[in-house]
Amino acid sequence: MKILILAHHAEGLYLPRRELMMRLKEDGHTVLTAIPTGRCFDKVAAIVDGVFPAPVKRRGMNPFSDIKLIWFYYRLLKKLNPDCVLTYTIKPNLYGGMVARACNVPYLMNITGLGTAFAKENLLCRIATLMYKVVAGHEQCVFFQNADNRQILERRGVSWKKPILIPGSGVNLKHFNKQTYPNDDGKVRLLFISRIMRDKGIHELVSAAKILKNKYPNIEFHILGNCEDDYASKMEMWSKEPNIIYHGGQRDTRPFMKACDALLHPSYHEGMSNVCLEAAATARPIIASNISGCREIFDEMISGIGFEPHNVNSLVKAIETFINLPYETRKNMGICARKKVEEKFDRNLVIQAYMDELECLEAMRN
Repeated sequence: MKILILAHHAEGLYLPRRELMMRLKEDGHTVLTAIPTGRCFDKVAAIVDGVFPAPVKRRGMNPFSDIKLIWFYYRLLKKLNPDCVLTYTIKPNLYGGMVARACNVPYLMNITGLGTAFAKENLLCRIATLMYKVVAGHEQCVFFQNADNRQILERRGVSWKKPILIPGSGVNLKHFNKQTYPNDDGKVRLLFISRIMRDKGIHELVSAAKILKNKYPNIEFHILGNCEDDYASKMEMWSKEPNIIYHGGQRDTRPFMKACDALLHPSYHEGMSNVCLEAAATARPIIASNISGCREIFDEMISGIGFEPHNVNSLVKAIETFINLPYETRKNMGICARKKVEEKFDRNLVIQAYMDELECLEAMRN
């Protein structure tokens, strides 16, 4: 089959889905992608049969930009005439899904999260709900990365033809292999990996670091990630705190995961947190927001500790609980984290879910 993949970010397609693209190629499919240029664009191009620069604006709703994107998708589908379309993230799901439906091309959607659109009951929420209703019920299937996202949409009257729950994007257990826990040298290194922006909980993390720095001078907060919007100046200021170490954006996070005692993830919303999966695969405990997309990855006080999002006091309490655990208990939490992702979040499970659906589609075509 000729398969067209639509995504909003080259790196966001390559890192969690390169194995799927490679499997599609191995099985003899022609694989094409439409993604914005940027980091990992060339890496995607090296795997697939063709890549087309797409005018996707990841954030915000500008009517002119969005109409331009819809028109781009329409012309691309008419030109390529694919047998099916795979879509990821909000705009490719909605606009790509609308165009695929209009062109009578089967499409498989992946709801990687709902973003900020459903955080409040407002005009944006109502518009997003209406657009989901347009594409829902006509898809070949829709993959959800957590059950709450499906329930939120269904409560708003969005009715799906074939919803399937998958374990996020899964994690490559060979690439993120089990690492020996750091030696007990008296320091506790907590690692934050994300884009630097409000919705990832960076403000709560910095506030917690300031609260804890005098009482626990042995805690270090290591921050990795590129800054969004005007956060570069904020990050420069925050990194002047004695217990905050900013490492910028990093192509390979594994050495930092290996060196840390736990991952800290105070995000407001997730589909299924890739960074939590990767840290757990590395055998590191997870300290994360008690939200869908995080809580599924760890078991409370067995492989991680949850806290309330938007809540600095809850975050501080979770950190204090963790650092006051005996060293061997923290180490064992990491072992349990690895065991859970081995059992439930292997990326091969996600790949097989796609292969099963494509096999069904191919059978229908024949």
